[in-house]
Formats: sequence, structure tokens, C-alpha cells
Amino acid sequence: MSSLLRITESGAVKLHQTSMSEARLREVGDLEQWLIESPEMIDPGLKIVASQFSRWQSESASASERPDLLALSDSGELVVIELKRGSDRLIHLQALTYAAMSSSFTRVDLARAHAKWLSNSCGEPVSIEDSLSQLSAHVDGEWTDELLTVPRIILVAEDFPGQVITTVQWMATVAPNVGIECHEYHVFDDGEGDKYVSFQRLYPVDDLSDRTLKPSIAAAESVSHAISENKRGAKSVSIIHDEGLIPVDSRIDLSLESMVSPEIAKVVENWLDEDSSRRDVRWRTHRSRPLVWAEHDDPNLGWSPTKLRDEIFRRAGAPQRGFSAGDSWKFEGKSLYEIANSYR
Repeated sequence: MSSLLRITESGAVKLHQTSMSEARLREVGDLEQWLIESPEMIDPGLKIVASQFSRWQSESASASERPDLLALSDSGELVVIELKRGSDRLIHLQALTYAAMSSSFTRVDLARAHAKWLSNSCGEPVSIEDSLSQLSAHVDGEWTDELLTVPRIILVAEDFPGQVITTVQWMATVAPNVGIECHEYHVFDDGEGDKYVSFQRLYPVDDLSDRTLKPSIAAAESVSHAISENKRGAKSVSIIHDEGLIPVDSRIDLSLESMVSPEIAKVVENWLDEDSSRRDVRWRTHRSRPLVWAEHDDPNLGWSPTKLRDEIFRRAGAPQRGFSAGDSWKFEGKSLYEIANSYR
């Protein structure tokens, strides 16, 4: 049984925990809508792509399965979210089926699904091109079709039976590249007509992906590495933002030492030195795109560390390299990763 206190001027009032069924709340009309409007309740890096997607087709068959939510993480992963009102001992089996079917998505497929969903939601047509642009902008780093081949699974329920947790833990051991999370939610009633809901990740208890060594097949390992690098930079930026570790308008410098070969570094450095504005990068208050670049036509446009690194390499005519942007951008000699990690 979870507890929740409402703080008032006269003290703290304990709220009564209820259930979705008792509160007459629905899975699709309520729980699904809460997460469409606030996906950060389960992961601050998620962008909802579609709900109740059902357009599955092959040359010889079709299917009517409907994953509750499809989302895209800021690290480039496709995320399958399965929701339950109450408890369901088969929730993980459904989600695994949806993840397997979703693993064949390409970026264009995902953009097509997102465009249709947005068009239906807002009542105005959204093109596939605009949809693809929105999704690409959400990803912090290079986004390829390959990153979509290993979807992450998020299970959201009021309660998880023992067999679900047991299976999820076992899969984490035998198939470590298939990430599965269990998130519990609880509904509370204040007795005055207002209701509240809390979300908590039950499993895994912490994200140990950047500290755990695990065996895997080569192809899946390359995907996991790319996603891990994107997460590393995004996580550092969010910590620095949340804790105010870098003052607003501070100068941020790009350091390529040990990141790329001397030949590539020289190409980029020479391009940066041609105009002083190209090195003028400042820190602003934003959780994912905190860098402002004086060289760009729109000086108010915010960049993530990875996106700005890639743009500079592109303009300088240098080949792209997949090193961690969190390690290459520095404030007063310390990288963003070092600043965030020292605090953590």
C-alpha cells in the first residue's frame, strides 16, 4: 500500500489510496491520456509517436494487435509502452509481441505513423516530412534505422504479479539487449472530489547501463553502444540543468583532443578559427538543448551537445565520428560528463 500526503498550511493530510476501477477511471480514456500529455512521468526523454497503432501488414498476412503507446526516446530507441488498469499476469507477453512486430520499423515508417496520429489528434494534416523532422530533432545524436531494431519495453500497471517480475528479471539475464521496465502507478482520492496519481519505476531500480558489462551478439551490441553514447550526453545535460551546475551565458568550448584523429581535429579546428563567432558557444537554461551558437543564423536556436557537434563537423567538411559529445564540450576545462558525474 502506497501513501501520499497533501501538505496544507495547517499540516499534512494523508490521502486515501483507491484503484482505477473504484475511481471509475479507464485504461484508454484516462491512463493512456495522462501519459500522452505527460510522458515524462515515466521517462523525461520520451516523445509519444502514436497510440493504439494497428497498421500491421506483410505480403501474406495482417494483424490487429494494438500496442497502447509507441514512443521515441531522445537516445533514438523505439519504445513500446503497454498499459494496464489493475494487474495482468500476461502483460509482458503482449508487450514482447508488440516489440517484435515494431522492430521492423524504419524512420520513415515511424514518421508515417506519427503523421497520421498527429493529423487525427489535431484535426489538421501533418506531412510525413514534417513528422520525420520532429522525430529527428527529438533524438540527441545520429538517428539511424538500426537503432529502431531493438525496442525498449515499458510496462505500466497498478500492480505486477510475481510471475511477471520473475520473467522480466530472467529476461534481463538471458537477453540483456531487450530492455524491459516495470512502472507502478497508484491513484489517490482526497475525499473532496480531486484525485491524484503517482508513478514509480519498480524494475530495474536504477539505470546501470553505463556501468554494467554484459555479453551480447555483435549487431545488437553496436546498437546498444550507439544508444548508450546518446544517453550519456543527454543524461549529463539534464543533471547540469536540474542542479544549476553551469551559470547561464557561460562560454562552452569544443575540445577534440583524444576524441578524433589529429588529421580530423585539424580540419575542424581550422574551420573554427576562420571566424571568431564559430567558437562562441554559450550555455542557456534548457534541459535538453542548452547550447546557443553565435554562428547560426538564429542566435536563439538551442542545440544539444551532440547536434551542435554534428553541425560543426558537417560545416567544416569533416567526417562524422561517434564519440561522446558529453566528453567533448567543456566548461572551464571540465567536460559536461565530468561536471555531471562529479555531482552525481
